[in-house]
Amino acid sequence: SKMKFIKICKMTIDGLNYSNSDEFYWDSDIKGFAVKITKTKKTFVVQSRVNGRTIRKNIGSCSVFTPDEARKLAKKFLGEMAQGIDINYREKVSNAKNTTLQMAFDEYIAIKNITESTKTKYKRSMRLRFNDWKDKPIPSITREMIEARFIEASKSSKSIANSDFRFLRALLNFAMEKYIIEGEPLIPSNPCNRLKALNLWNKIPRKRSYVHPSQIKTFFTGLQHNENDSDCVKTVKNQCLFILFTGCRDQEAGKLQWCNVDFDLKTITFENTKNHKEHILPMGTYLYDFLLSLKQNRGISPYVFPANNNSGHVENQRKTVQYIAETSGIKFSLHDIRRTFASIANNHIAGITNFTLKKLLNHSED
Repeated sequence: SKMKFIKICKMTIDGLNYSNSDEFYWDSDIKGFAVKITKTKKTFVVQSRVNGRTIRKNIGSCSVFTPDEARKLAKKFLGEMAQGIDINYREKVSNAKNTTLQMAFDEYIAIKNITESTKTKYKRSMRLRFNDWKDKPIPSITREMIEARFIEASKSSKSIANSDFRFLRALLNFAMEKYIIEGEPLIPSNPCNRLKALNLWNKIPRKRSYVHPSQIKTFFTGLQHNENDSDCVKTVKNQCLFILFTGCRDQEAGKLQWCNVDFDLKTITFENTKNHKEHILPMGTYLYDFLLSLKQNRGISPYVFPANNNSGHVENQRKTVQYIAETSGIKFSLHDIRRTFASIANNHIAGITNFTLKKLLNHSED
């Protein structure tokens, strides 16, 4: 279609009306300065060729800028383009360099496949540890700042400091690749690398607590139901027994639904696992009979271990576990039971390899 030229001023702009399709009205004085008309708005634009490519940029709405202001900006932008500057690219680079920690975090949460509990943990880190950094552009977060804050954080809790800064390291790794400039990362390297280079990460001994083989009988007896048990205690006792015989994580048991238990194939399928991989376990005789009896006595809940709460399944059962520990006389946490399973499998089942144990526990392959 033929180019339409007008003298861009308030009167001519007011006289322009939309008809069926978007149109450009070019200024008769300045080459490359125009008003773009769409169904909903009128916008000042500039357009020129830079290094053989057509570059177009919106200056702004005709209801915000006066024609004189727009003309002044048009001259500036067209002058820069005449010197070979791609003004759109420059803006993109400037926006990337101004990406704040909060902007990167919002994007990270939206794109990454992370569980709700991990999201909650990360949001807590942002709020409690990095709140005053959230509006800082990422390139302005320095190695020195990270070192100082990590050392300070470690004074109150070494493990929380490690956890917060592992999260920060992951977020900055994400941002480096998400916001690249000319094929290069937003920042040349992750400033959290300083913690490793200077050997600052806190060394936290791994928990090794589990129920000792000599206590297993007492422990097992303590998990049987008695007449004083509330429904909640009974359900958590069932969950403890289940973890003892499967070695699964407490929330993998908590979220388990009856549709994931196949009595024909004698398998249990865990779907929402920590490493996002489906995990299928065979059922032995004890587990088969145990789950069958639970199924026969089940209510209307789709969950194997139901609870009267928002989620509908057992979670955050620390107090109940504490009560069971006191009444059975054996101190334990739910994760101790998982370690107990691992210890029995490792030490008392002939021919089990490390690889098989990792598979049983559904650990990542790294």
